Amino acid sequence: MIIDAHTHIFPDEQAAAILNRTARLFNVPTFGTATAADLLQRMDTCGIDRAVIHMVAPLPSQVTATNTWLIQLDQERFIKFGTLHPGHAGFRDEIARLRDHGAQGIKFQPDIQQFSPDDDRSMYPLYEAISLSGLKVMFHVGGEPLPGPNDRSKPHMIAAVARDFPHLTIIAAHLGGLNMWDDVLAHLAGLPNVYMESSLSYGYIKPKLAEKIIRTHGHKKIFFGSDYPFGDMACSLSAARTVGFLTPDERADILGRNAARFFA
Repeated sequence: MIIDAHTHIFPDEQAAAILNRTARLFNVPTFGTATAADLLQRMDTCGIDRAVIHMVAPLPSQVTATNTWLIQLDQERFIKFGTLHPGHAGFRDEIARLRDHGAQGIKFQPDIQQFSPDDDRSMYPLYEAISLSGLKVMFHVGGEPLPGPNDRSKPHMIAAVARDFPHLTIIAAHLGGLNMWDDVLAHLAGLPNVYMESSLSYGYIKPKLAEKIIRTHGHKKIFFGSDYPFGDMACSLSAARTVGFLTPDERADILGRNAARFFA
């Protein structure tokens, strides 16, 4: 089994506009149309069995409608992560609604949603409620795409949240921090309640550093991810299959077995 732990899709009638706006905002390429049908077709072409769908509401007013669309998305191959925003007053009800409709977690994108993940006043009440609900959290971490002075989500911030909420299960995207991998090794690798997914690391991180992170953190807490439609699913999978420092058994764990256990 192969599971892509990091993908995004949007309602068919909005997908093109959202995709184009995001690509311009962060000056990144795109791959595909960001619709459910296109994702499924690419999964079939690549031999990927399941995909984790991550939703992001840039504004508090968009949370409810975004999660409603996700809840109504009827596709057994999708694992669902909804969205919250620190400005959304009804976050406890929204957490319960997502949990009751089978979502497995919440995705946060601090750069788009304009908050710092270690802001204890605005974010810690959300983490407490999520932890009590049993849902997981997924953070974008790192540069967008390159590190800059205004980046809102950095490895040491996620490490602070992980320490302050030891019962909160955290996934740190992009092997813990896109283009901030020295800081991942220094601050995040090895924390017991943190998992990582690999998207947008292939071809960018130095193999020796990737090996240090994975060995320090433990390969069983690493998932394969592509960040479709902002990463090329086929190229990501090809790169994941040829990582030289992993054994075939370790590679199989990262490609799907770890995620199958985690999202069971």
